[in-house]
Amino acid sequence: MNQIGEVLDTDKGKCREIHLTEMFSLLKSDMRKFMSWGAFGKTFGFSHNNSSKSYVYYIRMRVSGYHHKGYVFIFLNGSDLFDVYLTNFEGKIKDRTPEMGIYNDQLIDWIDEKVERISDYVR
Repeated sequence: MNQIGEVLDTDKGKCREIHLTEMFSLLKSDMRKFMSWGAFGKTFGFSHNNSSKSYVYYIRMRVSGYHHKGYVFIFLNGSDLFDVYLTNFEGKIKDRTPEMGIYNDQLIDWIDEKVERISDYVR
């Protein structure tokens, strides 16, 4: 497992494949938060086992939020929970989810808290 302060090794994070359409449906389910991250430049760790390219090992988004400017990496671990890493542009891990991962209903709020959320603006 990758730790804070290390350079992210995407091979260490690989475990389960993520279905791209479902993942982006989840991320965009709260479009206001997703758009506030300034997410662009999405790249994917494609699975070599699947030629359709609809499944990937990870998603990387470049973000430009209030708290974090860099990359957000999302992996699906063996417990069907998400491991999320925030890195700088050189790949050094600045923050990450707890060791066990987070549930899909926590994903957007966790990323938003680390990337953009400003409590003064929340109603």
